[in-house]
Amino acid sequence: MATLALGLGACRGGLGEAVSQFEAGQYPAAKQRLELLEAEAAGWSPPQRAEYALYRGLTLGALGDPIHAAGWVRRAAAIESSHPGALSPGDARRLNLVAPALLDDGP
Repeated sequence: MATLALGLGACRGGLGEAVSQFEAGQYPAAKQRLELLEAEAAGWSPPQRAEYALYRGLTLGALGDPIHAAGWVRRAAAIESSHPGALSPGDARRLNLVAPALLDDGP
C-alpha cells in the first residue's frame, strides 16, 4: 500500500511540476516534463490523464503548435466527457475556453 501511495505521489509530483511550469509561463520546461511523463500517464486514473492531456495541449498551444495541441485537448475532452468531473472546475473552464479555438474544424 505504501508503494502505491508513493507511486501516486511521484506521478502527481511530476504532473504538478509541469502544471506549475505552465502557469509560470515556462512552456519549454513544461513541455519537456510532460513528454517525460507520457508513458507513465497512460496508466493513471481518468482525472490524472485528463489533467495531463489538457496541460500537454495547453503547453503545445502556447508554444505555437496548434495541430498537436488540438490532439491533446481532444483527449482531455474525451476523458471529461466519459468521466464527468474528471477535471477540476478550473481546468474544465480552461478546457471550455481553449477547445473551440483549437478544435474548430472550419466549414
